[in-house]
Amino acid sequence: MHREIESACDDARSARAGGHRAEALAHYTHAVALARTGGDDDALAYVLRHLSDVAREQGEAANALAASEEAVALYRTRAPDSLDLANALRLRALALHALDRRVDAHPAWAEARDLYAQLGVDAGVRECERFLESAGSRGATTPGTE
Repeated sequence: MHREIESACDDARSARAGGHRAEALAHYTHAVALARTGGDDDALAYVLRHLSDVAREQGEAANALAASEEAVALYRTRAPDSLDLANALRLRALALHALDRRVDAHPAWAEARDLYAQLGVDAGVRECERFLESAGSRGATTPGTE
């Protein structure tokens, strides 16, 4: 990953850790622009994943969905069957969930669960199972986002 992208991500992580999500979002957005300009698809996928997570936390579910969908597309071509793809699918599902599109989130949850199971990530499997079980119940709380 290019030094400027790493620096922007470091700034974003620091801002997020300090509870400054809007600032973190700005740093991740800058890192996305740097990765696009530099043609670094691996870095772009990574940054989009983190941008998606922070955007969702900021209540920007539509932006979170767009970022996660782009990350998923990149990982499908660059790192299929990877933890990175599973995590991007998870973020896609969370964004869809935040948009109250639980039925649309189901395939992403199922695919993420299968990848987590294949990779031996039991916590990921359990989280996906919780969401899959609650997919039909409107108004249910969002597991794992206390």
